[in-house]
Amino acid sequence: MSLPSYKLQTSRQRVARHVAELMRLAMPVIVSRAGLLLLAAADMVMLGRLGAQDVAVYTLGTSPFVVLLVIGIGLMFGTMVSTSHAHGEGKLAEVGPVWKRSLPYALLIGLVMLGLSQFGDAYFEATRPAEDLRAGSARIMALQGIGLLPSILFVTTSFFLEGLGRPYPVLVTIGLANLVNIALNAVLIYGLFGTDALGAEGAALATVTARSFMALTLIGYVWFLPDREALGIRLKLPRSWWRDSRTQRHYGYAAGLSYGFETASFAVMSVYAGWLGADAAAVYGICINLMGMLFMTALGFATATAVRVGIAHGRRDHRDRALAGWTGLAATTVLMSLYAFSFWFWPEMVIGVYLDDASLIALSVPILSILGLIMYADGGQIVMAQSLRAATDTWIPTMLNFTSYMAIMIPCGYLFTQILPHGVFGLFEAIAVGSVVSVSILTGRWIWLCRQDHTHFGS
Repeated sequence: MSLPSYKLQTSRQRVARHVAELMRLAMPVIVSRAGLLLLAAADMVMLGRLGAQDVAVYTLGTSPFVVLLVIGIGLMFGTMVSTSHAHGEGKLAEVGPVWKRSLPYALLIGLVMLGLSQFGDAYFEATRPAEDLRAGSARIMALQGIGLLPSILFVTTSFFLEGLGRPYPVLVTIGLANLVNIALNAVLIYGLFGTDALGAEGAALATVTARSFMALTLIGYVWFLPDREALGIRLKLPRSWWRDSRTQRHYGYAAGLSYGFETASFAVMSVYAGWLGADAAAVYGICINLMGMLFMTALGFATATAVRVGIAHGRRDHRDRALAGWTGLAATTVLMSLYAFSFWFWPEMVIGVYLDDASLIALSVPILSILGLIMYADGGQIVMAQSLRAATDTWIPTMLNFTSYMAIMIPCGYLFTQILPHGVFGLFEAIAVGSVVSVSILTGRWIWLCRQDHTHFGS
């Protein structure tokens, strides 16, 4: 019996293959993931012309939405893992049912999260931001919550396509949605064409509309795929879909909890920023949005790496699986270097995209120096975490994320801002500590996993 062609390759040929496939998969995923945050970035840039108050209200009101959304993204992660495993095993007829089972699950999650997002008054009463920010932030939280349902449906469908190695439709959909968002922002934020100027609330309404457009467009694309019959896209969803999706959901439980720990810790950082006042909250929101935009490129590499790791895992080729993970980490580190250098050498130019207020720019520029370090650590940790999950190591990365962010970063944030007088800069000191710890222990876990499988390399 002859060996598959990929098993006859040398180590150098395997690395070259992984790099080529990583770039093919990652580049559209990077742009699409960045496009998700570009919705919020466009809101921030356009609101920044109105002043710190609107930016601060939008930042605080969107923060709980981001926590819920990222938890939902994690819960849907099993769609990509199950799709890539079936793809790697050559069982194409099984990938359509993976997507079909994910849709009612996404609908359920989206409805629950929509309900939770309507308790903004209670949330901001408990977290106590500056008094003048509370009512507006609660309204933004309620409006953003409406976009959770279409967002989760879009995410699970994009995971399905990316697990199949078809990321370009996701990219095109997000690009169109950003055009919709920017056009609606111009009307709703500033009150063009005789409409009322709604400021931050207008930005939230525009984004909800754009998210709904994304979900409907991508679901329609999958439903009408040319090879829908071979993929089992239109097979009837059985009543046993919940039981049948048990393994698929279990991948997502660990990822959702892990993402929840991380994003909840960032939400606590925004609470600390709210205690520091409108200027600090505005600067924190803008710098976090910038960091998140660039982090999405790392998440694109992490997603592509997870697909490559998942396919190798499905083939039971542990040597190739290890190479896929290390190749993804190396590529992400190179990319993060480009961002770090721009923060260190041209901080005024970078932050000037968001702000034209001299005092806020002066407050933001020192933060960019530490953001360079954060980008290395945060990019590396998401690649390692996704690689571990794609190799079915699900719960240990979740425990490690809890340690890094909830147990270390949150106390550091309180120490640096509420006990030591580091101000908003202290929030990013805490983020740097948590991210460095995270990438260190997750990389250690990947090394351990690769060593455990060394007897299987080349099998």
